[in-house]
Amino acid sequence: MAAPPLDGELPPVPNINPWNGSPPGPAAVESLDDAWQVALDVDQRIAASRWNANSASSTLAAAEAERFPALKMGGTYYALSDQPTFSATLPAPLSSSIEMPFLNSSGVGFQAMVNQPIYTFGRITHGINAASEGVKANEADCERTVLDVKMNVADIYVSVLRVYRLIEVVDSKVVSLESHARDVGGFFEKGLVPKNDLLAAQVALANARQEALQIHNMLQVANAAYNRALGRTLDSPVHLAEVQTKEFPNDINQLTQQAMQLRPELAALSSQSRALREQAASVRAKKAPQIGVQGGYAYLENDYVDPNGMAVVGVGLQWTPIDSGRISNQSAALNEKAEATVRLFRDAQSMVALEVRQKWLDLQTALHRVEAVRPATAQADENLRVARDRYQHQVGTNTEVLDAETLRLQAYTNFYNSSYEAVLADLRLRRAVGNL
Repeated sequence: MAAPPLDGELPPVPNINPWNGSPPGPAAVESLDDAWQVALDVDQRIAASRWNANSASSTLAAAEAERFPALKMGGTYYALSDQPTFSATLPAPLSSSIEMPFLNSSGVGFQAMVNQPIYTFGRITHGINAASEGVKANEADCERTVLDVKMNVADIYVSVLRVYRLIEVVDSKVVSLESHARDVGGFFEKGLVPKNDLLAAQVALANARQEALQIHNMLQVANAAYNRALGRTLDSPVHLAEVQTKEFPNDINQLTQQAMQLRPELAALSSQSRALREQAASVRAKKAPQIGVQGGYAYLENDYVDPNGMAVVGVGLQWTPIDSGRISNQSAALNEKAEATVRLFRDAQSMVALEVRQKWLDLQTALHRVEAVRPATAQADENLRVARDRYQHQVGTNTEVLDAETLRLQAYTNFYNSSYEAVLADLRLRRAVGNL
């Protein structure tokens, strides 16, 4: 059995699982890029991270709106237990006191005021900058979620491909042992071999069929996991193409440098640190004078005042020179959080460098394993051919044939496992770099 290439479509897999239905007919083959596209459209984690990014954008819009005028309107109805009056005593020669009402005992009033900040000593500007960094942090978190989802889909995708290949191997073992069992049966009927050979061949065939059933069941589970990752019904048909790897730099230092620039986890921590510092500056600015212009119109129903409504305009100033340390401590707390985030960023940098190196070494090992086991498949095929030929000519034993078949199964299993481990190692390295 020659080793099939690792690119192109999967060959059809014989169906020996009694509960698996008929073999699927021709269907469109789905690539890993196709699977990623579907998963990114339906995954709930990505949807949640996008909503978080939208929330951060709304927060930024609210911070920017602080620069512009705000109109506040209000109205009231009042009722007093007594009517307010002015009391006055007239001088001599009248020498009498009088009382004059100045407000109705009940009435209505309303006002409309526009407030426009003029100068806030950076409170609004730093608030906008903090919200902007929050947007960047949430966008980076969304990118991280996308990479995680793509890596999860890739793991499942390659698992399906691996099981398909293992099915090919174990099914070929069943076919080979069926042929061998027929040969042994013919020899036994002619009295050329003992019954022991026939029983051993039949037991080996039964074990191979049982193994094939288990592998087919693994395929059903892998297909269900794949369909779940893509938001499909678990029993949807699955037809996958082999993974096509792309050209990728192999210099570990270059990959590490790329990771420092591309990893969204680092970008998120950096933005979080800057956002905290901007928040601290915005809070600190509250201690400085806050200057703004106010203008509007006020109306109060009053029979004793004319006019009842009037326009007003003025310049306002608010200043808190002494607050017993409230603002200073709030600003310090935010700066301290920023410093903590900086430390987390530095730790994450070292962890990313370690992860890139580890995944790079894993890929090198996997590639060397593929090259080491590749020749064994042809050797195992030849070993089985020689053992069966010797048995056909009555110069070899039944045990040699069964052992040769076991070795062939192991050789192809090792080859496919190492091949797909190399594929996964490449994808995991890309995820570690942030370029999946």
